[in-house]
Amino acid sequence: MNNELNNKSKAINQFLDSLKNQLELLNDENFGEKFQLALETMMIIQKLKNDLIEKYGTPNLIKYNPNMFIKAKQIEETYDNTIRKFGLEISRLEKEISSLNGQKKIVNYIR
Repeated sequence: MNNELNNKSKAINQFLDSLKNQLELLNDENFGEKFQLALETMMIIQKLKNDLIEKYGTPNLIKYNPNMFIKAKQIEETYDNTIRKFGLEISRLEKEISSLNGQKKIVNYIR
């Protein structure tokens, strides 16, 4: 394989490590900023990966750098768990707001 494959594979691995860190650092206070950065990083990784797949094919990439695909799968699971966690938090907050609105209506009715 050639220098392009080596350079892009290294870049993808670095972006994957960065993405993993970005997802692990997500919290309520920085979600908007960090999640947007994570999405941008994912788009860069996808472009690099697609370039390599187009030129060398998926089987050759897997043979050349299997760790890249393992990392990507682990990050996909981390991403799914992060989305699920924030989805559950949103659902909990919606229920809490609904409950508060119900209490407010009761208080207004009692007056």
